[in-house]
Amino acid sequence: MTLIFRQNPNRIVSGYLEEFERNFIDLMKRSHRFSRVAATVVYNEFINDRHHVHMNSTQWETLTEFVKYLGRTGKSKVEEAPKGWFISYIDTDSEMLLKERMKNKRIKLDVVEEEKHEREIQKQIEKADQLKTPWEAEDFGRKLRDFGVVLAINFRNG
Repeated sequence: MTLIFRQNPNRIVSGYLEEFERNFIDLMKRSHRFSRVAATVVYNEFINDRHHVHMNSTQWETLTEFVKYLGRTGKSKVEEAPKGWFISYIDTDSEMLLKERMKNKRIKLDVVEEEKHEREIQKQIEKADQLKTPWEAEDFGRKLRDFGVVLAINFRNG
């Protein structure tokens, strides 16, 4: 085993790294999918498995380094708080992403449809205004009163 490690140490470490990361993320997905949880809680659950990959066989020396890595790479949402590091699982499942995209698409289509409907109503209002004659008695009289205009008409025979 030592000879194999000496021949290609990066390959061995990267294999453990990938396995550690994948198993940690899987645990978060199963146990803490929709919650914000202290990183130490997840790690303690992780090491309870007798067959877990040890962190000291990866490139990370501390849990903090690993948690920061997860945040930098967008694999989980990471927050530093006075009580330690907190992580939240970011759901990257294709099914969830598809549902989210479809929901956003429906919302956009609803907005577009509503805007189209409002434009049609505005066109109808403008068309109706154009079709009105300026001497429509009730409307014309109201407009004159609104502006404070008094109209006096004298008819002479002549």
